[in-house]
Amino acid sequence: MKSLLHVQPTLLKPAAGRVLISVPYYNDPFFNRSVVLLIEKDEENCVGLILNQELNCTVRQAVSGVRIDMPVYAGGPVMHHTAFALHNFDSCKESEEILPNVYTGYDNILLAIFEHADIPQMDFKFFIGYSGWSPGQLEDEISKKMWVVAEGNEELVLKTPTQKVWEEAVKSLGKEYAHWLEVPKNIHDN
Repeated sequence: MKSLLHVQPTLLKPAAGRVLISVPYYNDPFFNRSVVLLIEKDEENCVGLILNQELNCTVRQAVSGVRIDMPVYAGGPVMHHTAFALHNFDSCKESEEILPNVYTGYDNILLAIFEHADIPQMDFKFFIGYSGWSPGQLEDEISKKMWVVAEGNEELVLKTPTQKVWEEAVKSLGKEYAHWLEVPKNIHDN
């Protein structure tokens, strides 16, 4: 019989478009119950955006010159003066596709579309800062059972309510991870 604290790694390796799901027993103050979308992963760089850390301010308040009154997210603890966007608009020259129908990057034209809400079916999120790992650091954290790697998708990245992102990501892993949903948010409260 497996221990409730057992963490079953997936067979997936970190790559752009995949998500990192924080293991609930890993009570890091910044990454507790986080889901991080990797937007860049190669031998030199590993960059991700936390999908479920909404800040108590709007994009307008956080990003100079941008007039969007939607929540902004903490992308991670690195470079808090840098803004990132994820969206499902495929016609932006400054964007790169990370997943089917999920792009990162923006330009002034896309900002104007966001500001005027010209395309009702467009979904987007803005982030301040990012999560980054030095070469080999993320693989080390995965081997220490701090993260589980899963496939990302548009629904999870752009459409799932913030407070449900971690839960839905865990559910996507299958029934062998269902017990994670019973672990208290602060394991010391148990």
